[in-house]
Amino acid sequence: MPLHREEAVDAITEALDCSLTDENVQKNCCTALLILGRFFSCSRKSSQSWILKQEDCSGNSEVNSLDNEEDISLADDMSPLDEGENSSEDWLRNLTVSLLGYGKKSFVETLSKCLGSENLELIRMCLITVEWLSRALSSLSGSEFQLSAFSSLIFPLKQCLKTSELVEQKILASMSMLNFSKISECRVLLRENTEDIAVPLENLAEVTWSAKLLHDIISEENH
Repeated sequence: MPLHREEAVDAITEALDCSLTDENVQKNCCTALLILGRFFSCSRKSSQSWILKQEDCSGNSEVNSLDNEEDISLADDMSPLDEGENSSEDWLRNLTVSLLGYGKKSFVETLSKCLGSENLELIRMCLITVEWLSRALSSLSGSEFQLSAFSSLIFPLKQCLKTSELVEQKILASMSMLNFSKISECRVLLRENTEDIAVPLENLAEVTWSAKLLHDIISEENH
């Protein structure tokens, strides 16, 4: 149902855009992103559970917003409940393509804007979303959305890595960039300008494997 999916993606994207100025919408957006992350975790057994098992930032596990019904319907429309790895991969592809290919406004560009928000919970949920979305993109062969998503997200990810005072945000940013580095075209672009993230990655490598691995990838190219 292309029209149904477009309406759902538009609802999520519009809410994200409004969340930059409306605190009430921010809470609903965090819940919506949490729902998407939970459906994603159902399709990937290898998901990092410590990222996906996050508490609802609204303080409860119930979804009591009409806006969130759109988000649930988007995931239900592509349910991964069928058995088998192939059906799970197909569901993951459908979810990723729907988020990035449907809608009047770009979901990923709006997500990028929200990474510059002053609301820490919104930034946190957006970083978690970028992490699983970049991981999904890296697992899909020949996706037309890989390069455009990387181009939209790489700047705020770098800024987070360089300027955030929260270690969790830095870790999530490094994990997302590591995911993108698995895509050949994105890896080339990432390596073209590494000076600004080399030192932050080196410092972060003392506490997380993702930063160490990404730093090693960059170092291999420079030597």
